[in-house]
Amino acid sequence: MNKTFGIEPALMREFQLVTEHCTLNVAEGPANGPLLLLLHGFSNRWQVFRSMLPVLMPNWHVVCFDFCGHGRSGRLPAYSANHFYQDGAAVFAHFSPEPMVLVGHSMGGSIALYLAQNFPERVRAVVTGDTSLALSVHIEMMNSRRQVKLFGLRRKLAGRPVDELVRRGLAPEQAEEMSQLDPHVLDCHAEGRVQDFFADVQDVDFGRIGCPVLLTQANPEKGGLLQDAEVAPVLTAYPHFVFRRFDEAGHDLNIEQGLNSPFWQVALEFLQKF
Repeated sequence: MNKTFGIEPALMREFQLVTEHCTLNVAEGPANGPLLLLLHGFSNRWQVFRSMLPVLMPNWHVVCFDFCGHGRSGRLPAYSANHFYQDGAAVFAHFSPEPMVLVGHSMGGSIALYLAQNFPERVRAVVTGDTSLALSVHIEMMNSRRQVKLFGLRRKLAGRPVDELVRRGLAPEQAEEMSQLDPHVLDCHAEGRVQDFFADVQDVDFGRIGCPVLLTQANPEKGGLLQDAEVAPVLTAYPHFVFRRFDEAGHDLNIEQGLNSPFWQVALEFLQKF
């Protein structure tokens, strides 16, 4: 049997979770400690966290999954942010009632905050990685001409065969991730209709989150998603939240580099308290 990114399949077990709207591909490690749910970003898949699994698995019950339209999860005719929120809630409910810690990058951080808002008694702590905090700011940014063009290019590559994507210059792991992405996931972003993507969701109510929260920000000048204008109001209203900015990192926060990523170094220090 093949190994999965250096982790024996017997240690990171993948299974299919049937939900009301989609069948999700879930990966679960052994129950070596508290539940830790890792939530990937928009257009990624659960393996984006693979470099951290050897570090996290000895002390945590690690769970990852592919959002609908991503990786090996099922496909839908069209996608919205609400679909991804439902995915997070379904995985969350599957492991009920044990409380868990949530770590999410980008969109995954939004889902983590949504879960902490709606299930405060079951979330022990949240870590977000360059996650937008204000929908209006995020929608305006994503509808910019530059972002629409970038997502349009990504949509043309999504779902193409791996060997074709490698020939186009993508690294093998990136090519596999892009090949497993449904192009329709990107429709609203590639067509400048991001407001439609978020039509059924609202801003997170931080006042309903009772657990400790670590918010992190990449450098906007290096492609970071979270803008300074979003950060200040939240920290002013909730000064007990922990905040770190990484001036040398772009939006990906180098999370695929494992412990070489400053994000993971800070996140691990924060998680040691739980």
